[in-house]
Amino acid sequence: MSSAAATGMKTKKRDYWWTVLAVDPIAVPLAQRFADRRLMTADQATVVSVLLAVPIGFAYASGSRVGLIGGAVLFYLAFLFDCVDGKVARALGTASARGEMLDELADAVRRVSASLGLAVYLWRFGTGGSFWLGIAYVVIAFFFADISGETRGEPQTTLGGRWSQALARRRLQPTPGTPDIGAIVFIFGPVTGFVAPSLAIGVAMLTAGTLLVLRRRLRRNA
Repeated sequence: MSSAAATGMKTKKRDYWWTVLAVDPIAVPLAQRFADRRLMTADQATVVSVLLAVPIGFAYASGSRVGLIGGAVLFYLAFLFDCVDGKVARALGTASARGEMLDELADAVRRVSASLGLAVYLWRFGTGGSFWLGIAYVVIAFFFADISGETRGEPQTTLGGRWSQALARRRLQPTPGTPDIGAIVFIFGPVTGFVAPSLAIGVAMLTAGTLLVLRRRLRRNA
C-alpha cells in the first residue's frame, strides 16, 4: 500500500518516478501531520521551500565535497516542501491562485539557484566544455518544462499500452520528467562527484523528451 493510501492524503493521479518513489513516502505523511494538527499552512511550506532553495547555489559553487553534498540535500528538502505545500492545500481546501503563484516561484527559485550554482562550480573547477554543457542544460530544461506542460497541472502521459497501465496502478508516469532528470543532475551528480557526466545524461534525456513532445504536436496538427 502506498503512503498516500495509508494516510488518506490526496495525491496526483499519476506523477513522476522520483516524486512517487523518493519524495512522497516522506512528503505525504508530513503533509498529513501538518494538515491534521494545523502545524503549517501551504503558503508557509512554500516559504520553507524557498528558504531552503536559496543557499543551494552557494553550496554547489563552493566546490567542496561538503558543499556539493550539502547542496544536494538542500535540493531534495526544497523539492520535498514544494510537494508538501500542494498536499496541505488540497487537504485543507485552501488551494488558490495565490498559492499556485507562490508554488511556481518556489520551483523557479530552486531551479535557478541550483543551475547557477552548478554553472559557477563548472566554471571554477571544470573544463570549458562542461561549463557550456551546464548552460545547455538550463536552456533545454526550461524549454522542455514549458512545451511539455509540466509546470501546469497534472503531468501528461506520452505512452499507452500495457506498460503505461501497469505503471498507472502505481501512480507512475511511463516517461521521465524534469523532477527525475533534476534528481540525476542536482542530487546524484553532486553526491557522487560525477557532475559533468550527470549533466550530459540530463541534456540527452531533455533533448529526447523535447523531440518527442515536438513530434507529438506535429502529428496532432498534421
